[in-house]
Amino acid sequence: MKNIFFTLAFSFIAVLTGFAQMTEGHITYSIEASTDDPEMQMAIAMLQGSTMDLYFKEKATRSEMKMGTMMTITTITNEAEGNVLMLMGGMMGNNAVRSTMEELEVQKEEAEQPKYEVTLSDETKEIVGYTCKKATLVSEDGAESIFWYTDDIEVSKKGQNYLSEEVPGFPMQFEINNGGLVMTMTVTELDKKLDKKKASSLFSMDIPEGYTEMSMDDLKMMGM
Repeated sequence: MKNIFFTLAFSFIAVLTGFAQMTEGHITYSIEASTDDPEMQMAIAMLQGSTMDLYFKEKATRSEMKMGTMMTITTITNEAEGNVLMLMGGMMGNNAVRSTMEELEVQKEEAEQPKYEVTLSDETKEIVGYTCKKATLVSEDGAESIFWYTDDIEVSKKGQNYLSEEVPGFPMQFEINNGGLVMTMTVTELDKKLDKKKASSLFSMDIPEGYTEMSMDDLKMMGM
């Protein structure tokens, strides 16, 4: 079951790798997950109510992935300084990992990256007032992913393992099929400004009290 939780957690992360007018704000995604795999049914039930919140301003991004009752993964990046902080809270306790964008790029180069055939369409769909275009990604094993994106939102993508580089613009809705796990993420709320008093703490690289700092190698040993 632990391996299933990790698979679900990092399936969320792996499917998203890029962000692209609106240059500051707070965006909330709802997350729905489904599967025909009986072994994942319990985990799917625990994912009910999952969301992702994205806070961003120039050169800084904070994503908070709340995976139902399982865990929360927060990734804070500072493109100007090249720093990345990941905070994970849940069944395995509260852990923090510091890294740099250069280190993450090296890891991505060393890992086997899936290849996709990308088809861009003129088909459109409106999501929370934004007219979005369609992109279809098909992996080498035939799995299809659908993205609806807009060019009217610009978010720093550096250090954030969210959103596919192959998809232009910023995804407002996407459906991913990853090994039988189907995830649909849809923007439900959008604020075009950040609270100035909270902005500094949102993008702070200080590890919060109650978190244990660990290395990237420690994270790998945990199967993550």
